[in-house]
Amino acid sequence: MKPGGLALTKRLLSLCAPAKGGKALDVGCGDGRTVNYLRKGLGLDAWGLDIRPGVGKGLLTGNARALPFEAASFDALIFECSLSAMDAPDAALAEAARVLKPQGTLYIADLYAPGSPAALPSPAPPLPWRFEPWEALAGRFARAGLRVVCFEDHTPELLSYWGRLLFEGAEPCRALPPGFQGAYFLAALEPERFTPQSLAEYQERKGREAAARAREKSPFYQEGNGGFIDAAAIAAQGPRMLCVPLGEIARIRTLNSSGTTGAPKRLWFTEGDLERTAAFFAWGMRPLARSGGRCAIMMSNDAPGSVADMLRRGLARIGVSSVIHGAIQGPDALSAAAGADCLVGFPAEIFWLCRYAPQLRPETVLLSADYVSDSLIKALTETWGCRVFTHYGLTETCYGLAVQCCAQEGHHVRLEDYSVTIIDPQTGEALPPEQDGEIVLTSLRSEAMPLIQYRTGDIGSLITRPCGCGSALPRLGKIRGRRENLMRPLHIHGLDDLLFAQPALNAYRAVLDQGMLRLIIEGTVDERLLAEKLQREIQVSYGPVLPYLGKRNILMRG
Repeated sequence: MKPGGLALTKRLLSLCAPAKGGKALDVGCGDGRTVNYLRKGLGLDAWGLDIRPGVGKGLLTGNARALPFEAASFDALIFECSLSAMDAPDAALAEAARVLKPQGTLYIADLYAPGSPAALPSPAPPLPWRFEPWEALAGRFARAGLRVVCFEDHTPELLSYWGRLLFEGAEPCRALPPGFQGAYFLAALEPERFTPQSLAEYQERKGREAAARAREKSPFYQEGNGGFIDAAAIAAQGPRMLCVPLGEIARIRTLNSSGTTGAPKRLWFTEGDLERTAAFFAWGMRPLARSGGRCAIMMSNDAPGSVADMLRRGLARIGVSSVIHGAIQGPDALSAAAGADCLVGFPAEIFWLCRYAPQLRPETVLLSADYVSDSLIKALTETWGCRVFTHYGLTETCYGLAVQCCAQEGHHVRLEDYSVTIIDPQTGEALPPEQDGEIVLTSLRSEAMPLIQYRTGDIGSLITRPCGCGSALPRLGKIRGRRENLMRPLHIHGLDDLLFAQPALNAYRAVLDQGMLRLIIEGTVDERLLAEKLQREIQVSYGPVLPYLGKRNILMRG
């Protein structure tokens, strides 16, 4: 059974394109059509295995429960409509994880139940496949040490395929009960990098090494600066934090300190620091961008080492072309966004583009560099019909830090590069999982400017329960915003939650002038409703708002 034919096979392999020349294995290869495509179409050293394989080059007889290959010997494994037909799926997945290389990918196209197992009547008809809920499949993946990188539902192709088979009177589809609704998915999985225990051991070891190197190389840390550091410390002592000669610096970034207040701070990065961020972007963008697709980057500029440049570098590694437009300042952004499969940008600017160009149809959107309100996400998904992901990063972390996966149950952190704790902002005491507090980072592999116990000023929480993608590692929950903003009775994050829910709003700017909240609105709003929700008098004027300059905030006057 192969719904969608070779076209869906190509789509499956585009989720995380295997590198040309890699070694691939099709488990349950049947007559070898996919193996032939892997060889001739993708240039892979491809093999096939089945209990009754066809006749052809590289097709072997064997069982998925005991793959006749050494550990870590394949870059890609493919299960096309075979896992649901196996009598020992957990053993097959464990074998797949064993023979995959640490950076390898398992591609699965198969059946699942859109509801509960009760979707099949009792007793179940004599079908050669299992229909399991997605939660059950995700559990199998997690037990094998695999996490889902990309997921797509392709049930329409399954129903079309079944309809054709039923019309032709094919078995065993005739055994399906009337009205039964099966579902079909494509997914790309990867071996989980750590267990919770091995992660804790790794981060403890790397944390000690980073602290020792900082004390050896940096005048600032040589003075015994223990405890926490913050943006003010970087602004005052940044050059003394350096651990490499200036000749090894590849990128210097000067900007206002967190929250746009205080003295400017200067940050230094080596080429190694930039490379780790580009690699993180390549890894993190896989759920959003497929090989052969196009991404429009609506932020930053194309200067070497900029966030947009590193994102472009990362996307190229997964076969995605990109165009760097820069910040959205008006209708000229439409030409860059038109035809893009994925958009990346600042939340409020992408919201404006959505209102200005509702006809766009990106498949995915990544929002970054500012607070993201749930009402803004709702507007994007309803208007464009896209999936919206969020990323949390800081210039201090060389831009990249944590991004949502396909399950969208938190932000997966660069755990090889950073350890994360949550503290009580007042006492500095560590807080338990699921409790909001200030996010504190320690860089584990930064070369130029290590940060030990860095207080970000952002509020969030750690999630330790397993993720729907199969990962059991800790991750960041929703980023609530800047602590300095949240401490105010009226703050920009609360205004975002309220105003982006207004159906005719395009953009807004807020000014607090001697206690009076003045809103400049592009579009229209319900002024009476806003006054009631805010429980204060407001003054509203109407006119263009773009471009935004820097991080958005409430401008204070008087």
